[in-house]
Amino acid sequence: MVAAGLIRPARRRGFCPACGLGVVEVGGEISSPALVAAAVLAVAAAAWAVTVWQMREMSEMAMGLGTPATFVLGWTAMAAAMMLPTAAPLVVDFARRAEGRRGWVPATLLLAASYLAVWIGFGALCYLGYRTLAMPWPYQALAGGTAFGLAGVYALTPLRKRSRERCRELCDLHRPLPFGLLRAAVAVGARYGLSCLGCTGALMLALVLVGMSNLGWAVLVAGLVLVYKLAPPPLHRQELLLAAGLIALGIGTALSG
Repeated sequence: MVAAGLIRPARRRGFCPACGLGVVEVGGEISSPALVAAAVLAVAAAAWAVTVWQMREMSEMAMGLGTPATFVLGWTAMAAAMMLPTAAPLVVDFARRAEGRRGWVPATLLLAASYLAVWIGFGALCYLGYRTLAMPWPYQALAGGTAFGLAGVYALTPLRKRSRERCRELCDLHRPLPFGLLRAAVAVGARYGLSCLGCTGALMLALVLVGMSNLGWAVLVAGLVLVYKLAPPPLHRQELLLAAGLIALGIGTALSG
């Protein structure tokens, strides 16, 4: 944690009444970037609470996406719950580099907001496509299962692998931040969002098709998103096993309908 800049050495001066001398205590303190990242994770935790509440109160989303307002609220909460934790490394890195510059805290929060905006836009496209195709269909489970199977196939494509690599590159910024900090935050957040979309968008699309009111599916997809983005790069055999698991899951879901 010290190497990552989350805990910093701190020197505090005090007075010892026993010996009458000044003393210096050396300890550690939580850095400001770590506090910003903690705030982002707190928002994600709150979003999970909202997501679970919505799944209990709005079971009609199992057979559809509800009204536009219902979907926007549900999708935004779900996207924040699933995606913001994976953006925490980028948030910490950006805040650590920007700390001390004017407006660095709003810029860091703006980065998280621009990242989340990409997912909200993707959700809006999913909703429009869902309505255009007059879903849900009588055999909606077949559509959801097919989507999960295709997500397994997509996991082996060069585009998905390149998107994952790009996600990892952006989580470790290599260049000094430009003078326009707010503009840089928007650009970095949007680029990371697009890379993340290329890496895990197929899973989120499958979740929409299989039903957004199922907590089990949401937890499963959230776990896969964490593995895709934050786990060490898998071996080729591990990638094949993960893809095969998704394909098998898709087939099972399709047959269950």
